[in-house]
Amino acid sequence: MRVMLILAGRRTLFRWVSPPLGILQLAGYLRNRLTNLEIRVVDQRADDCTIEEVVSRAAEFAPDVVGISCTTSSSGVLGELSSSIRGALPKALLMIGGPHASAYGAELMNTACTDCVVIGEGELMCEHVLRIWQEGSRDFSAVPGLVWRSAEGECLTNPGPAPVIQDLDTLPFPAYDLIDVRSYWRLWSMSLLPPPRRYVSMFTSRGCPYRCIYCHEIFGKRFRAQSPERIVAEMEHYVRTYGIKEVEFFDDIFNLNGRRVIEFSELVRRRNLRVSISFPNALRADILTEDVADALVAAGTRESALALETGSPRIQELIQKRLNIPRYMEGVAMLAKRRVFTYAFLMFGFPTETAADMQMTVDVVRRSKLHVAYAFVVTPYPKTELFDLVMRLAPGKLAGIDYAGTDLSFYPCVNLSEVSDKVLAAYTRKAYSALFLNPFRALRMVRDFPRPWSVVRYAPGVLLNLTRLGYKYSQGQETSGMKSENGITRGTARVSERGNSGRE
Repeated sequence: MRVMLILAGRRTLFRWVSPPLGILQLAGYLRNRLTNLEIRVVDQRADDCTIEEVVSRAAEFAPDVVGISCTTSSSGVLGELSSSIRGALPKALLMIGGPHASAYGAELMNTACTDCVVIGEGELMCEHVLRIWQEGSRDFSAVPGLVWRSAEGECLTNPGPAPVIQDLDTLPFPAYDLIDVRSYWRLWSMSLLPPPRRYVSMFTSRGCPYRCIYCHEIFGKRFRAQSPERIVAEMEHYVRTYGIKEVEFFDDIFNLNGRRVIEFSELVRRRNLRVSISFPNALRADILTEDVADALVAAGTRESALALETGSPRIQELIQKRLNIPRYMEGVAMLAKRRVFTYAFLMFGFPTETAADMQMTVDVVRRSKLHVAYAFVVTPYPKTELFDLVMRLAPGKLAGIDYAGTDLSFYPCVNLSEVSDKVLAAYTRKAYSALFLNPFRALRMVRDFPRPWSVVRYAPGVLLNLTRLGYKYSQGQETSGMKSENGITRGTARVSERGNSGRE
């Protein structure tokens, strides 16, 4: 049986591209569990290919099954891509999965051409579906949580929760051999460091016990993690196979279990693994301890995001992140004094947020030991508690949102706060200027940048953010509840869909 797995979405000027861990992990799992399986992977973003080119590759390969994954902000291609593949491969089984499928569920049966929608983790559900398909059946009623279309054309959602893998150590390594790893080294990934870089991305845990209302619950709330031995074995495999020098960990909360981090660090040193480590999807700073910080640095950590979101205790409570802000400041300082390059994620524009709340965020950034920060504007994605909150407080603001119509990585499309668009844009600029226009912090940034000689390639992006923020708002255009391409600053595609950031 031939299976093609596609990560859909076009590359844009501002969209980072890292290896498609979600479909690589799925491919590795399926070929480990099923016999007589041939798999091909297409990453539309990395190849920057048109829909026509993707369909041409599919037609040439002639797969029996096609699986498509995408995020909501990349879903604009989904309708045309799926229908074109159906036209080219009328007898193939079409499945859609990933964060967009988990958010929209059965709705995708009406907006995309698909036989099945896979919600949540894909490995166990896809294995079950493919076994049934191999047997020549089209009856998927025994697959818990699956959305599918019967032979009579009826859209069905099977009862029961989608199954999850309890022991992540049982997972085979992601199928990096199915892509040209080196081609990603030339592209700008989720890390701050500019290309070229000899790296791979890894995901060592699933689930998060925190209840931030802007996140999707793709992996659930129970934290499941690979053992230090399993993590290091995978790292060693990539060093031997590809000669990598860096690893990006995309975990939602790598440091939830401090003992695991310390044991991981000790094992890295015993195995003499000399790789640089980054955490572009963020560590949780308010649970960091001195011994965990030491362990991270000893293992090779050179950069890490430390998500703040908001400096307002009231908004922290509203969004249920409940970050301890004084402890956050201490955690930032722990890493900064060890010369780890630290950067914050900030989110402006939450429901009920006022100018005073936004100023608290700017003040926390200014007082912190952060090297840099990135300001995001809140986007309420469907099937999140944030979306439900906006539906209760201001449903009109959701009426015109076109998630797929703009690149939400840089062009948010709604203002949920209590301030005007111009004021919102002004506070995002203040957050940047509080850091980037401070000469002492700029010197620290240059000193601690993981590859100091490459900071010159990082600087243009800083200047872009300082000069372009709020430009369209200055023209008097408003975003509230409107379909719009008005740009405030970097949007929340990476934050709101965090929970699947590295596993698309």
